[in-house]
Parts: sequence; structure tokens; C-alpha cells
Amino acid sequence: MKPLIFLLTLSLLGCSTEGQIKNAPLDGGQEAVLTDGSLFSVARHLDGEGVNLFLAFSGGGTRASALAYGVLEELRDTKVLVRGRSVRLLDEVDFISAVSGGSFTAAYYGLYRDRIFTDYKEEMLTRDLSDRILQSVFNPLRWFSTLGRTDLAENIYAESGFGNATFEDMQRNGPPAIAINATDLSQGIRFTFLQDYFNLICSDLSTFPVARAVTASSAVPILFDPVVIKNYSTCSPKDIDDYIQPRAEKRSVTLRDAAHAALSYKDKQERPFVHLVDGGISDNLGLRLLLDTVEFAGGMNEYLAIAHNGDSYIPARHFAIIVVNASVKEDSDIDKVSSPPTIIKTINSVTDAQLHLYNNETLELTGSLLKEWSKAVSTPDRPVKGHLIVVELKSRTSSSLGKRLNAIPTTLGLPKNEVELLINTGRELLRKNSQFRELVGDLSEI
Repeated sequence: MKPLIFLLTLSLLGCSTEGQIKNAPLDGGQEAVLTDGSLFSVARHLDGEGVNLFLAFSGGGTRASALAYGVLEELRDTKVLVRGRSVRLLDEVDFISAVSGGSFTAAYYGLYRDRIFTDYKEEMLTRDLSDRILQSVFNPLRWFSTLGRTDLAENIYAESGFGNATFEDMQRNGPPAIAINATDLSQGIRFTFLQDYFNLICSDLSTFPVARAVTASSAVPILFDPVVIKNYSTCSPKDIDDYIQPRAEKRSVTLRDAAHAALSYKDKQERPFVHLVDGGISDNLGLRLLLDTVEFAGGMNEYLAIAHNGDSYIPARHFAIIVVNASVKEDSDIDKVSSPPTIIKTINSVTDAQLHLYNNETLELTGSLLKEWSKAVSTPDRPVKGHLIVVELKSRTSSSLGKRLNAIPTTLGLPKNEVELLINTGRELLRKNSQFRELVGDLSEI
């Protein structure tokens, strides 16, 4: 079903239900510690050999899920030399940050690892989840249910593959760490399903359902109600205050705003609940989590010093970020006629323009910071090389293939032929990427 039809149909339902609360509080004896379960803890486990590899999966419905899956397949089949032996590049991934459609693939891989290559396509990519949600909404047996559209969506995602798995199940698998990103609706900032964000609301991430996190990350406003989490007052996050307060006025405007928003969680009476919606609103590429964390710390050296409690650290010779961007540039016929565009076309054009501008700005910033970070941790006898590898659907310039890819809608569930096209496109775009070939070549020579 086309997203617009889905939106119009759901809008006829009118009111929404009160959101269910599924996040548990931290025990009274627990202290919220900033570096626990965050990107700082990821840094403590980075290997000093080979490559430190971060992946970022964008939003874009099943189009994004399938493209990201294709990248994982290509990483699985790419062999590099680390510590004198041949290994899959996939096994060198340290961290995956994902948004909306990309969060389905990241979460599934985080939970089930290589099982993704046998079960995922059938369980999630080729199922029409949009129709299943719609059928549930209009099922007469549901009319008197207390479940809202978002709760129904979560149940369907659970039935389709995530089950009752929690973040504790995911964390038990070890690296790579998985970050699912949503947006705090009232503040307009990113909220990430990592323990350091849950520390801000004195909550325990380990018991939170993965399916509900994915639901929050992909909860497009109006189509779905926000996922609601409770802001508890059962802990004393003094360490967080001590970290954020001194830095709040010394960073860029964007980081200052994020810091002040984070501090607002302290006011438990003013903000007893947090409403989470689609992560693509605050960052459609899933990159800002890494950028903001490192820059808010004061740069890469400061970030590593905090992560390692001041102990010495030898970084890997290669630091790579692979960005999988499933956004497309849809053809517009607005300028072909003199009559004003429809409201829907106007909204789509404005949204598309904002999305691409922000994506481009984020990618440009990432490239610049990656150079700074690499230079900062390099030494004369051990240089560190940064690699920014961008896999983008819109880079396809072939008229026939480009039109086919642009025509694939942003929906949940696609026909098998379109899923296979996206998977193969993701694999090919990564394999032929010049920066990726350079990284593989460098690692083959270590």
C-alpha cells in the first residue's frame, strides 16, 4: 500500500489511545553513570589492530532495510587480513547506528547475527507489514481494544521476527553495539536506545523490548502515535550533570541545544513522560550520534581519554565509517505546468528538500571531522587513516535503473523482485565504491 493511502486511511480513525509504558526504572541503589552502555563503553572495547568500523543505516522504509541488508551481505563476503589471518570484514564491525527503516536490519542483525542471511528476507523484507498493520486496525475484534496503532505495529514487528527479545538479549551477543535512534517529539532532538540515554530518565534499557524501540524509530508522526516512555526519579544522575554542565556552553549551537534538552530530563515533574517518534526527523542518516558524542567530549583524543579513564590507548591504523543512505530524489512535474501544486506535492517537495540539505550537511561534516579525528590520534610512527564510505541510491545515474529505484516507495514490505534489486544494488554500490576498495586494499597489506 502506498504511504499516502495508508496515511489517509489511518487519519480517518481520529483519536489515539494512551501510550503503554514498557520501560522499567533503575533500581533505587543503582547510580546513573554516563559512560555505562554508551559509545564510550564501545570505545573501551575497540581493537587496536586492523580497522575500527562503524556503520550508519538511514531511514526509508523497507527500501532502507533491504539496501542495508545488501551492505551486510557484501561485508560478509569481503575478506581482509587482520592479525595475520583472513577474516570477514563484517566481523570487524564495532558499532551500528540506525534510523527508522534501517533500524529493522540493524536490530535483527544485533539479535540474530548470521541468521539474518537465512531468515530476514522472508520474515520482514518481503512481508507487507503496512497491510498487516492496516488489517489489524480495521479488525472488528480490535475496535474495543486499548491498543493503539503503534502498539499494534509493535506486535506485528514482534510476530515478524523480533519476538519478545530485549536489549539484554542483544547485548549478550557482544560487539557490534547496536544503537536505535528515535526523536524526542517535544524537544526535536535525537533520543537513542543506549543505556546512557536511559540514564537520563533513570531507566533500565536491558529490559526494554527491541520491537518497541524499532517501532519508536519508525513511528512516522500522524501515521502512528508516539512511543511513550516514563521519566523516573529513582536515581541520582550526578555524574551526568558533572559531565554535561561544564560543556553545555562551549560547543556549537546544535550541541548546546542537545545538551540543554538532555538536562531537561532532570525535571521529573515537568517532563514525567517522553514521546518518541521517527528518528529520521532529527537525523535521517544515523550519523549524528557518533559525531555529537565525540565532539561534545571535545574531540577524538578527549573522547578516548574519557572512555579509557585516562589510560593509554593504541588506536587501529584505520577508522572507517560506512553510511548507507536509501533516500531517493523523486521526479517532480511541478515546473511543467503553471497551476500551483497540490498540498501533498508541496509537502513532499519541502520535506524532500529539507532532508537532502540536512543529509548533505551531515555527510560534509562527517568527512571533515573524520580527517580531524584521524590526525588527532596519529603519531609519526603510527599514522591513522580515515575512510568515509557512502553508499547512496541516488548515486545511480543509469536512467532505466535510476527510475526503477526512484519508483520504489517508502513503505514496510516490498515485492521480492524489488527487494532483490535493492539488495544487489547495495552490494554493488559498496563493492565498487573507491573508498571501500582502498580500505580493503590497505587491510590486505597489513
